[in-house]
Amino acid sequence: MFNNPFEKDFAKKRHNFYTIMGIIGDIIFYPVILIALFCCLVLSVDKVANRVPNILGVCVVSISSGSMVDGGFNVGDIVFLTHIEPQELRAGDIIAFYNYSDPTDAEIDEDNATLVQSYDRINDIASTYVLPESTQEKVDIRKDIDEINSNHSVFFHRIVKIFVSDDGTLFFQTQGDSNANPETYLVCENYIVGEYVYTPVWLRGIFSFITTPSGILMLILLPLSILVMFILFSIIEQISNLYTERKVLKGELQFNSKEALKANIGIEMDILEKLKYYSNSTREQRPKIAHFLWGHLKQGKKKDVIKYNQIMYLTQTFEENPKHFWMYWISNTKSDKTKRKIEKLWNEWNLKNNFQKFNQNKK
Repeated sequence: MFNNPFEKDFAKKRHNFYTIMGIIGDIIFYPVILIALFCCLVLSVDKVANRVPNILGVCVVSISSGSMVDGGFNVGDIVFLTHIEPQELRAGDIIAFYNYSDPTDAEIDEDNATLVQSYDRINDIASTYVLPESTQEKVDIRKDIDEINSNHSVFFHRIVKIFVSDDGTLFFQTQGDSNANPETYLVCENYIVGEYVYTPVWLRGIFSFITTPSGILMLILLPLSILVMFILFSIIEQISNLYTERKVLKGELQFNSKEALKANIGIEMDILEKLKYYSNSTREQRPKIAHFLWGHLKQGKKKDVIKYNQIMYLTQTFEENPKHFWMYWISNTKSDKTKRKIEKLWNEWNLKNNFQKFNQNKK
Protein backbone atom coordinates (compact mmCIF):
# COMPACT_ATOMS: atom_id res chain seq x y z
CA MET A 1 0.00 0.00 0.00
CA PHE A 2 2.90 2.38 0.84
CA ASN A 3 6.25 2.58 -0.99
CA ASN A 4 7.83 3.64 2.27
CA PRO A 5 6.94 1.80 5.51
CA PHE A 6 6.56 5.21 7.20
CA GLU A 7 4.64 6.92 4.40
CA LYS A 8 1.41 6.74 6.37
CA ASP A 9 3.00 9.31 8.73
CA PHE A 10 3.59 11.72 5.85
CA ALA A 11 2.30 15.20 6.68
CA LYS A 12 0.36 16.44 3.66
CA LYS A 13 -0.48 20.10 3.24
CA ARG A 14 -4.02 20.67 4.46
CA HIS A 15 -5.98 23.65 3.18
CA ASN A 16 -8.52 24.77 5.74
CA PHE A 17 -11.54 27.04 5.33
CA TYR A 18 -9.62 30.21 6.13
CA THR A 19 -6.84 29.38 3.68
CA ILE A 20 -9.36 28.81 0.88
CA MET A 21 -11.22 32.02 1.69
CA GLY A 22 -7.94 33.89 1.72
CA ILE A 23 -7.18 32.65 -1.81
CA ILE A 24 -10.67 33.65 -2.97
CA GLY A 25 -10.15 37.04 -1.37
CA ASP A 26 -6.88 37.56 -3.23
CA ILE A 27 -8.50 36.65 -6.55
CA ILE A 28 -11.85 38.44 -6.20
CA PHE A 29 -12.15 40.75 -3.20
CA TYR A 30 -8.99 42.80 -3.53
CA PRO A 31 -9.44 43.78 -7.23
CA VAL A 32 -13.12 44.61 -6.65
CA ILE A 33 -12.33 46.71 -3.59
CA LEU A 34 -9.48 48.55 -5.30
CA ILE A 35 -11.58 49.33 -8.40
CA ALA A 36 -14.58 50.46 -6.33
CA LEU A 37 -12.39 52.56 -4.03
CA PHE A 38 -10.59 54.14 -6.97
CA CYS A 39 -13.85 54.97 -8.76
CA CYS A 40 -15.41 56.46 -5.62
CA LEU A 41 -12.31 58.56 -4.97
CA VAL A 42 -12.11 59.86 -8.53
CA LEU A 43 -15.84 60.60 -8.73
CA SER A 44 -15.87 62.35 -5.37
CA VAL A 45 -12.79 64.50 -6.01
CA ASP A 46 -13.86 65.51 -9.51
CA LYS A 47 -17.40 66.22 -8.38
CA VAL A 48 -16.08 68.79 -5.91
CA ALA A 49 -13.97 70.46 -8.61
CA ASN A 50 -16.76 70.08 -11.22
CA ARG A 51 -14.36 68.21 -13.49
CA VAL A 52 -14.99 65.14 -15.59
CA PRO A 53 -12.86 62.26 -14.25
CA ASN A 54 -10.81 60.27 -16.70
CA ILE A 55 -10.13 56.61 -15.87
CA LEU A 56 -7.79 54.78 -18.25
CA GLY A 57 -8.85 56.99 -21.16
CA VAL A 58 -12.56 56.68 -20.46
CA CYS A 59 -14.50 59.64 -19.04
CA VAL A 60 -17.19 59.21 -16.42
CA VAL A 61 -20.21 61.53 -16.11
CA SER A 62 -23.08 61.54 -13.65
CA ILE A 63 -26.45 62.55 -15.15
CA SER A 64 -27.87 65.37 -13.05
CA SER A 65 -31.13 66.19 -14.86
CA GLY A 66 -34.10 64.41 -16.41
CA SER A 67 -33.58 65.79 -19.92
CA MET A 68 -32.55 62.37 -21.27
CA VAL A 69 -35.09 60.15 -19.44
CA ASP A 70 -36.90 59.35 -22.72
CA GLY A 71 -33.57 58.10 -24.04
CA GLY A 72 -33.26 55.65 -21.13
CA PHE A 73 -31.02 57.76 -18.90
CA ASN A 74 -32.17 58.51 -15.36
CA VAL A 75 -30.96 61.10 -12.90
CA GLY A 76 -27.95 59.74 -11.02
CA ASP A 77 -26.89 57.29 -13.74
CA ILE A 78 -23.15 57.02 -14.30
CA VAL A 79 -22.32 56.89 -18.02
CA PHE A 80 -19.07 56.40 -19.88
CA LEU A 81 -17.64 58.63 -22.60
CA THR A 82 -14.73 58.29 -24.94
CA HIS A 83 -12.67 61.05 -26.53
CA ILE A 84 -13.51 61.67 -30.17
CA GLU A 85 -12.37 64.19 -32.75
CA PRO A 86 -15.15 66.75 -33.45
CA GLN A 87 -15.00 65.97 -37.18
CA GLU A 88 -16.03 62.39 -36.41
CA LEU A 89 -19.23 63.35 -34.56
CA ARG A 90 -22.52 62.99 -36.38
CA ALA A 91 -26.05 64.26 -35.81
CA GLY A 92 -27.85 61.76 -33.58
CA ASP A 93 -24.76 61.03 -31.43
CA ILE A 94 -25.00 61.61 -27.69
CA ILE A 95 -22.30 63.80 -26.18
CA ALA A 96 -21.33 65.44 -22.91
CA PHE A 97 -20.20 69.06 -23.01
CA TYR A 98 -19.61 72.08 -20.81
CA ASN A 99 -22.50 74.54 -20.75
CA TYR A 100 -20.36 77.47 -21.88
CA SER A 101 -20.35 79.88 -24.80
CA ASP A 102 -17.17 81.89 -25.32
CA PRO A 103 -17.58 85.64 -26.01
CA THR A 104 -15.67 85.03 -29.24
CA ASP A 105 -18.68 83.05 -30.51
CA ALA A 106 -21.33 85.62 -29.54
CA GLU A 107 -22.31 86.20 -33.15
CA ILE A 108 -22.32 82.51 -34.13
CA ASP A 109 -25.87 81.19 -34.53
CA GLU A 110 -28.04 79.23 -36.97
CA ASP A 111 -28.34 82.21 -39.30
CA ASN A 112 -24.66 82.97 -39.90
CA ALA A 113 -23.16 79.44 -39.72
CA THR A 114 -23.36 76.74 -42.38
CA LEU A 115 -25.52 73.70 -41.61
CA VAL A 116 -23.49 70.50 -42.01
CA GLN A 117 -25.99 67.87 -40.89
CA SER A 118 -29.38 67.58 -39.15
CA TYR A 119 -31.15 64.83 -37.26
CA ASP A 120 -34.79 63.71 -37.57
CA ARG A 121 -35.75 62.66 -34.01
CA ILE A 122 -39.07 61.10 -35.00
CA ASN A 123 -37.65 58.79 -37.66
CA ASP A 124 -34.18 58.51 -36.10
CA ILE A 125 -32.53 59.50 -39.37
CA ALA A 126 -29.65 61.93 -40.02
CA SER A 127 -29.15 63.84 -43.24
CA THR A 128 -25.98 63.53 -45.32
CA TYR A 129 -22.90 64.99 -43.64
CA VAL A 130 -21.45 67.71 -45.86
CA LEU A 131 -18.51 69.70 -44.52
CA PRO A 132 -17.55 72.63 -46.77
CA GLU A 133 -14.04 74.02 -46.96
CA SER A 134 -13.32 76.94 -44.66
CA THR A 135 -13.09 80.43 -46.19
CA GLN A 136 -11.06 82.01 -43.39
CA GLU A 137 -7.90 81.18 -41.48
CA LYS A 138 -8.63 79.54 -38.15
CA VAL A 139 -7.46 81.60 -35.17
CA ASP A 140 -8.55 80.16 -31.83
CA ILE A 141 -8.56 82.68 -28.96
CA ARG A 142 -11.24 80.94 -26.91
CA LYS A 143 -10.76 80.00 -23.28
CA ASP A 144 -9.28 76.58 -22.67
CA ILE A 145 -11.60 73.88 -21.33
CA ASP A 146 -9.55 73.65 -18.13
CA GLU A 147 -10.19 77.34 -17.47
CA ILE A 148 -13.98 77.04 -17.53
CA ASN A 149 -14.65 73.55 -16.11
CA SER A 150 -14.90 74.62 -12.47
CA ASN A 151 -17.59 77.24 -13.14
CA HIS A 152 -19.85 75.54 -15.66
CA SER A 153 -21.98 72.40 -15.54
CA VAL A 154 -21.64 69.39 -17.80
CA PHE A 155 -24.68 68.63 -19.97
CA PHE A 156 -25.53 65.26 -21.53
CA HIS A 157 -27.59 65.66 -24.73
CA ARG A 158 -28.07 64.38 -28.25
CA ILE A 159 -26.74 66.29 -31.27
CA VAL A 160 -29.59 67.48 -33.52
CA LYS A 161 -27.69 69.82 -35.83
CA ILE A 162 -24.07 70.42 -36.77
CA PHE A 163 -22.83 73.79 -38.05
CA VAL A 164 -19.49 75.09 -39.23
CA SER A 165 -18.20 78.67 -39.09
CA ASP A 166 -16.23 80.35 -41.88
CA ASP A 167 -12.91 79.38 -40.24
CA GLY A 168 -13.89 75.69 -40.06
CA THR A 169 -14.81 75.52 -36.36
CA LEU A 170 -17.64 73.09 -35.69
CA PHE A 171 -20.64 74.00 -33.55
CA PHE A 172 -23.28 71.61 -32.27
CA GLN A 173 -26.92 72.19 -31.43
CA THR A 174 -28.13 69.71 -28.84
CA GLN A 175 -31.43 68.60 -27.35
CA GLY A 176 -32.41 66.35 -24.49
CA ASP A 177 -34.56 63.41 -25.60
CA SER A 178 -37.18 64.48 -23.05
CA ASN A 179 -37.09 68.16 -24.02
CA ALA A 180 -39.59 69.60 -26.51
CA ASN A 181 -37.13 72.05 -28.05
CA PRO A 182 -33.39 72.12 -28.73
CA GLU A 183 -30.99 74.40 -26.86
CA THR A 184 -30.91 77.94 -28.25
CA TYR A 185 -27.12 78.25 -28.11
CA LEU A 186 -24.53 76.34 -30.12
CA VAL A 187 -21.78 74.31 -28.44
CA CYS A 188 -18.27 74.94 -29.74
CA GLU A 189 -16.17 71.87 -30.52
CA ASN A 190 -13.61 73.05 -27.91
CA TYR A 191 -15.96 72.32 -25.02
CA ILE A 192 -17.04 68.79 -25.86
CA VAL A 193 -16.03 66.27 -23.20
CA GLY A 194 -16.65 63.09 -25.15
CA GLU A 195 -19.08 60.84 -26.97
CA TYR A 196 -21.33 58.45 -25.07
CA VAL A 197 -20.17 54.83 -25.08
CA TYR A 198 -22.94 52.27 -24.71
CA THR A 199 -23.24 51.51 -21.02
CA PRO A 200 -25.69 48.77 -19.93
CA VAL A 201 -28.38 49.87 -17.50
CA TRP A 202 -27.16 47.40 -14.86
CA LEU A 203 -23.60 48.79 -15.07
CA ARG A 204 -24.88 52.36 -14.79
CA GLY A 205 -26.80 51.31 -11.70
CA ILE A 206 -23.76 49.67 -10.09
CA PHE A 207 -21.52 52.71 -10.57
CA SER A 208 -24.30 54.99 -9.42
CA PHE A 209 -24.78 52.86 -6.32
CA ILE A 210 -21.12 52.72 -5.32
CA THR A 211 -20.97 56.53 -5.16
CA THR A 212 -23.67 56.62 -2.47
CA PRO A 213 -22.97 56.13 1.26
CA SER A 214 -24.84 52.80 1.14
CA GLY A 215 -22.81 51.70 -1.87
CA ILE A 216 -19.53 52.54 -0.17
CA LEU A 217 -20.67 50.58 2.86
CA MET A 218 -21.75 47.51 0.87
CA LEU A 219 -18.99 47.31 -1.75
CA ILE A 220 -16.01 48.56 0.22
CA LEU A 221 -16.44 48.52 3.98
CA LEU A 222 -18.32 45.20 4.11
CA PRO A 223 -15.78 43.20 2.02
CA LEU A 224 -12.95 44.84 3.95
CA SER A 225 -14.58 43.85 7.23
CA ILE A 226 -14.94 40.26 6.01
CA LEU A 227 -11.28 40.16 4.95
CA VAL A 228 -10.16 41.59 8.29
CA MET A 229 -12.23 38.91 10.04
CA PHE A 230 -10.58 36.13 8.02
CA ILE A 231 -7.15 37.64 8.68
CA LEU A 232 -7.87 37.65 12.42
CA PHE A 233 -9.02 34.02 12.29
CA SER A 234 -5.90 33.16 10.30
CA ILE A 235 -3.69 34.82 12.92
CA ILE A 236 -5.47 32.92 15.69
CA GLU A 237 -4.98 29.70 13.73
CA GLN A 238 -1.26 30.43 13.24
CA ILE A 239 -0.84 31.05 16.97
CA SER A 240 -2.63 27.77 17.69
CA ASN A 241 -0.36 25.95 15.22
CA LEU A 242 2.75 27.44 16.86
CA TYR A 243 1.48 26.25 20.24
CA THR A 244 0.97 22.76 18.80
CA GLU A 245 4.47 22.86 17.32
CA ARG A 246 5.92 23.78 20.72
CA LYS A 247 4.17 20.78 22.24
CA VAL A 248 5.62 18.49 19.54
CA LEU A 249 9.13 19.85 20.03
CA LYS A 250 8.87 19.40 23.79
CA GLY A 251 7.67 15.82 23.39
CA GLU A 252 4.28 16.59 24.90
CA LEU A 253 2.54 15.59 21.65
CA GLN A 254 3.30 12.91 19.08
CA PHE A 255 4.59 14.32 15.80
CA ASN A 256 2.16 12.17 13.79
CA SER A 257 -0.89 12.82 15.96
CA LYS A 258 -4.10 14.17 14.37
CA GLU A 259 -3.54 17.54 16.02
CA ALA A 260 -0.02 17.85 14.63
CA LEU A 261 -1.07 16.73 11.15
CA LYS A 262 -3.97 19.21 11.10
CA ALA A 263 -1.59 22.03 12.07
CA ASN A 264 0.79 21.16 9.17
CA ILE A 265 3.65 20.85 11.67
CA GLY A 266 5.84 18.80 9.37
CA ILE A 267 5.56 21.37 6.60
CA GLU A 268 5.40 24.70 8.39
CA MET A 269 8.18 24.05 10.90
CA ASP A 270 11.28 26.22 10.58
CA ILE A 271 14.33 24.43 9.14
CA LEU A 272 16.36 24.95 12.32
CA GLU A 273 13.57 23.46 14.41
CA LYS A 274 13.33 20.54 11.96
CA LEU A 275 17.04 19.78 12.22
CA LYS A 276 16.99 20.13 15.98
CA TYR A 277 13.92 17.94 16.33
CA TYR A 278 15.27 15.27 13.97
CA SER A 279 18.81 15.11 15.38
CA ASN A 280 17.64 14.99 19.02
CA SER A 281 15.17 12.17 18.37
CA THR A 282 15.94 8.57 19.19
CA ARG A 283 17.51 6.30 16.64
CA GLU A 284 14.29 4.31 16.32
CA GLN A 285 12.14 7.40 15.68
CA ARG A 286 14.35 9.14 13.13
CA PRO A 287 13.19 7.25 9.98
CA LYS A 288 9.55 8.13 10.70
CA ILE A 289 10.36 11.71 11.69
CA ALA A 290 12.50 12.24 8.57
CA HIS A 291 9.64 11.26 6.32
CA PHE A 292 7.19 13.30 8.37
CA LEU A 293 9.33 16.44 8.11
CA TRP A 294 10.37 16.20 4.45
CA GLY A 295 7.91 13.73 2.93
CA HIS A 296 5.81 16.49 1.35
CA LEU A 297 8.66 17.17 -1.09
CA LYS A 298 7.90 13.85 -2.75
CA GLN A 299 4.58 15.27 -3.96
CA GLY A 300 6.14 18.44 -5.39
CA LYS A 301 7.98 19.32 -8.59
CA LYS A 302 10.89 17.37 -10.05
CA LYS A 303 13.49 19.41 -8.12
CA ASP A 304 11.54 18.78 -4.89
CA VAL A 305 11.54 15.04 -5.55
CA ILE A 306 15.30 15.12 -6.13
CA LYS A 307 15.74 17.03 -2.87
CA TYR A 308 13.52 14.49 -1.09
CA ASN A 309 15.65 11.56 -2.33
CA GLN A 310 18.86 13.31 -1.25
CA ILE A 311 17.51 14.01 2.24
CA MET A 312 16.19 10.47 2.63
CA TYR A 313 19.58 9.06 1.68
CA LEU A 314 21.33 11.33 4.20
CA THR A 315 18.89 10.38 6.96
CA GLN A 316 19.40 6.67 6.22
CA THR A 317 23.17 7.12 6.65
CA PHE A 318 22.87 9.58 9.52
CA GLU A 319 23.88 7.10 12.24
CA GLU A 320 27.09 6.12 10.45
CA ASN A 321 28.05 9.51 9.00
CA PRO A 322 26.09 12.47 10.50
CA LYS A 323 28.61 14.95 9.10
CA HIS A 324 27.24 14.51 5.57
CA PHE A 325 23.76 15.31 6.84
CA TRP A 326 24.81 18.55 8.53
CA MET A 327 27.09 19.62 5.67
CA TYR A 328 24.23 19.17 3.20
CA TRP A 329 22.08 21.73 5.03
CA ILE A 330 24.96 24.15 5.52
CA SER A 331 25.98 24.05 1.85
CA ASN A 332 22.37 24.36 0.60
CA THR A 333 21.45 27.32 2.81
CA LYS A 334 21.75 30.72 1.15
CA SER A 335 21.59 32.85 4.28
CA ASP A 336 24.94 33.21 6.06
CA LYS A 337 23.10 33.85 9.30
CA THR A 338 21.18 30.56 8.99
CA LYS A 339 24.40 28.75 8.10
CA ARG A 340 26.00 29.93 11.30
CA LYS A 341 22.98 28.80 13.30
CA ILE A 342 23.10 25.34 11.70
CA GLU A 343 26.82 25.09 12.44
CA LYS A 344 26.13 26.05 16.06
CA LEU A 345 23.36 23.46 16.24
CA TRP A 346 25.71 20.84 14.78
CA ASN A 347 28.39 21.63 17.37
CA GLU A 348 25.87 21.41 20.20
CA TRP A 349 24.62 18.09 18.86
CA ASN A 350 28.21 16.77 18.57
CA LEU A 351 28.99 17.68 22.15
CA LYS A 352 25.80 16.07 23.39
CA ASN A 353 26.29 12.96 21.24
CA ASN A 354 29.94 12.52 22.27
CA PHE A 355 29.02 12.97 25.92
CA GLN A 356 26.36 10.27 25.65
CA LYS A 357 28.85 7.89 23.97
CA PHE A 358 31.40 8.61 26.67
CA ASN A 359 28.91 7.75 29.42
CA GLN A 360 27.89 4.55 27.64
CA ASN A 361 31.52 3.43 27.24
CA LYS A 362 32.19 4.28 30.88
CA LYS A 363 29.39 2.02 31.98
